[in-house]
Amino acid sequence: MIKQTSFPPIPTTVVGSYSLPKWLDVVRDDYQKGRLTQAEYVEAHDNAVKSCIKDHERAGVDIITDGELRRETMVYFFSKRMDGFDMAHPRMKAIGDLDPSIQMPDPVITGPIRRKESLGMADHFRFLKENTIAHPKLTCTGPQMLVKRATNEFYADEKEAVFDAARVLNHELKECVAAGCDYIQIDEPVWVGYPRDIEWLVKAFNHLVDGLKVKLALHICYGNYQLKRLFKGQYEELFPQILNINAHQLSMEFAVSDGVGLDLFRRYSTQKEVVVGVIDVKDERVETPEVVALRIRRALEYIPVERLYVSPDCGMKFMPRDRAFAKLKAMVEGARLVRKELRLE
Repeated sequence: MIKQTSFPPIPTTVVGSYSLPKWLDVVRDDYQKGRLTQAEYVEAHDNAVKSCIKDHERAGVDIITDGELRRETMVYFFSKRMDGFDMAHPRMKAIGDLDPSIQMPDPVITGPIRRKESLGMADHFRFLKENTIAHPKLTCTGPQMLVKRATNEFYADEKEAVFDAARVLNHELKECVAAGCDYIQIDEPVWVGYPRDIEWLVKAFNHLVDGLKVKLALHICYGNYQLKRLFKGQYEELFPQILNINAHQLSMEFAVSDGVGLDLFRRYSTQKEVVVGVIDVKDERVETPEVVALRIRRALEYIPVERLYVSPDCGMKFMPRDRAFAKLKAMVEGARLVRKELRLE
C-alpha cells in the first residue's frame, strides 16, 4: 500500500535541482586531477547537499530534494553509469528544437543499454532522509531524456533503447523504495518536443514505474538549459494521452507561460494531482509572494485545492544561490497567503 503522508493544503515542493555552488566544480576538477582523496570528495558533496537541505528547510518548503548536487548533470550521472553509452567519444548535439546552437557533448549509444552496477541513488536518498526534517522526494531522469540526449548508433528502433533504459531505472528505483523512499518524481523535459510519440512514451513510463508502490509524479516542461526554453511544443499536444500514465501527479511549468495550458485540466477529466509551476526560473527577477498568490489563484480556477501542489517551473541549477533561495521563500509565502484567504490554516 502507498503510505499516505499528511501535507498542508497546497503543499510546496521543488522540481529537483538546486543552485550549483561554483566551488563544487572546483572540487570535481581537483578530484579528477588527484588533488583530493575519495573521502574528501564525498565529504564535499555531503556538505553541498546539507547546504541545499538547509535552504529548503529555512524557506519552508514541504517536500524537498537533495538538489541533485551529486550528479554531474541530470543526464551524464545516469548514462555514464550504464552499459551501452560511450562517454569517451561524445558528439555535439542540439538539445532542443528552438535554437540549434544550444548543444552539449552527449554520449553515443554503441551497445544494448543494460545495468552495470548500482547508481548509488539509494545511498543518496538515505543521506537526504537522515539529514532533513522535511519530507524527502527522489528525482530521476526518465528514459526518453537519456536516449534523446545521446547519438544512437546501435538500436534499429529508438523505442527499444527507451524501454531498455526504463528497465535499468526500474531496478534502481526499487532499491530506493527498499531504502525508505515513498515519493518519486520522473523527469521527462523532452516529451513536449516529441508529441507524435506520446502513445508509446506513456507505455515506457508505465514500464519504468511497474511495481513501485509509492507516490509517483511525472515532470514535463519546455526544457531548461542556462535559463532558456528548448522546445517549441505545447502541452496540449500531449493531452489526453498523457493522463494514462500510472502516476499520481503531473508536474508542469506554468509561470513562464502565464498559465497557458491550465485549462487542459478543465477540458479533460482526471483525478490526478497537479504540481503547478508558480516560480519562473528563467526570469532573473524574484517574484513577490503576492505574484505567487495570484498564480495560485489562477490555478485554482481549474484544479481543486485538494489536488493542487505548487513548485518552481523547473530546476534551479542555473541561477545564483541567493536568487534561488529568495524565489523559494516567495513561493512558500505566496502559498501561505492563499491558504489564509481560503481559511485553510
